[in-house]
Amino acid sequence: MELSRRTLVLGTAAAGVLASATPSFAAAGSAEGEFQESLVFQAGDDGLSVFHVFGLTTTVAGSVLAFAEARITPHDADPHHLAVRRSRDGGRTWEPLRYVRRSDGVQSFINPTPLVDRESGRIFLFHAECFRDDGNTGGSPDSSRLYVVTSDDDGETWSEPTDLTGLFDGDPNGQTLHMPGPGHGIQLADGRLVLQVWHRRAIAFPVAERRYGVTVIHSDDGGASWQAGGGVPLDGAYPLNEARLIERPDGALVVLGRYASGGTHPRIVSVSADRGATWSPPVLDASTRPVNAIDTGIVRLTGLGAREDSRLVFSRTESPTRRNMTVSISYDEGMSWPYSRVLTEGPASYSDTVALPDGRIGVLYGREHVPGVTTSFSRDIVFAAFDLAWLTGGADTGRRGPATRLSFEVESLPMTATPGLTVVPTADPAASGGSVVEVRATDYGQYLEATIEITRGGQYDLYARFRHQANGGVVVIDVDGTRLGGPIDTSTVSVRAFRTEQVGRVALGRGRHTVRFTVVDKQVDSSGVRFSPDLLGLVLA
Repeated sequence: MELSRRTLVLGTAAAGVLASATPSFAAAGSAEGEFQESLVFQAGDDGLSVFHVFGLTTTVAGSVLAFAEARITPHDADPHHLAVRRSRDGGRTWEPLRYVRRSDGVQSFINPTPLVDRESGRIFLFHAECFRDDGNTGGSPDSSRLYVVTSDDDGETWSEPTDLTGLFDGDPNGQTLHMPGPGHGIQLADGRLVLQVWHRRAIAFPVAERRYGVTVIHSDDGGASWQAGGGVPLDGAYPLNEARLIERPDGALVVLGRYASGGTHPRIVSVSADRGATWSPPVLDASTRPVNAIDTGIVRLTGLGAREDSRLVFSRTESPTRRNMTVSISYDEGMSWPYSRVLTEGPASYSDTVALPDGRIGVLYGREHVPGVTTSFSRDIVFAAFDLAWLTGGADTGRRGPATRLSFEVESLPMTATPGLTVVPTADPAASGGSVVEVRATDYGQYLEATIEITRGGQYDLYARFRHQANGGVVVIDVDGTRLGGPIDTSTVSVRAFRTEQVGRVALGRGRHTVRFTVVDKQVDSSGVRFSPDLLGLVLA
């Protein structure tokens, strides 16, 4: 079938897959592919308490650089060095521990975040020096200064620091803490260098008044100068801090990051269509399971070149607590993650993810606890390197993506509806293709029916992505007249959100089939029965 020409999630590649928010199989489930892991940092190395908050990059020369806060004592605002180890063989072996910046025993250097200019080869390492206000006896800082150092010899030596804090002068939100990344910044297809920076007010403010938020800075002259870009609109319902950036095939930027206030939540997502100058209102995106408030890693492997399959790889703890470090791959710009592997089933912490020069994926992450130290920190910081075949159980070898995946933007499908029901395509930057269908039902029993067409028969798992809204109704889903799944509650109390739902398994022959969404109820606290299907997906079982 024809897909929308506006499709943002697919770029110039084949149709993407929509799949479950839970892992497809465990790490021990397949012998396909290549996997290796090495120890990079360990609590106690060089007399240090812990290593925490990681940055990861590859260089033009082909090295892997792994950065971490080398914490003399463990708390966030305590004295820290910035440490680095380099691998020249794709993460199999590592050169000795070195320091990019050394604390004088008082200085607290934090959030090492690398960014490489692929044209010049220069490596930038952004970081902050943080401070406590008078009277703050806790472990968290109140303010900081943003710095950058550079290397022109593959990370062997580093320049004196340049202070970039002035980029945030005149901040109307009173944010005094300015923290790069963490993880890594990105270079856009047109050469622009972009770094994400998160901000808040002093820790003494109540959580709801700290004004967590993310902006970007950028350079169009190879890092000779830096300018402040725009920021995700501040909203207390979306307290965004530690974040990552990806560039989409249509040139848009996406920021996704941590829900700063703790608890178990989806990632927070915002989109910029103008290279970071302005950003869409944030949403909660549950394309993967809502997890512990923690920093996560994401990287694009392919998808910006002509006729390439889009591939993003995402690393995070897959648990309401800091456990189960998991990596997943998406073929539809992060709308879904059909293949996952568990790197460790035990305690885990922060992670960062990069594409290695040989086509493999690298993940730097923390695992196990440090005895006698808070469970927020890891004992071992390890580097896992693996290929696509290992990640997907052989379904994707890199030559082309899996053939057993189909996705359909609902607004582009042939549709029919019951009388009294109105169907309105509505622009939404966070939706697949930048638009979502808003189905304005007025009574129970009304339905929207969409026609899909497949070219290969078999047993399929059906998934549906919905935009959730305050007046959302409860729907059920039928395929070719047979009930497959539901009820699915598409309401929220007050926040903007997207969620992927696993509907069920169905046998489908080659040809056309109908998928019907019927509203059957309303959420208890809602007066509406509207619903907004965004994307339908089929995965061959």
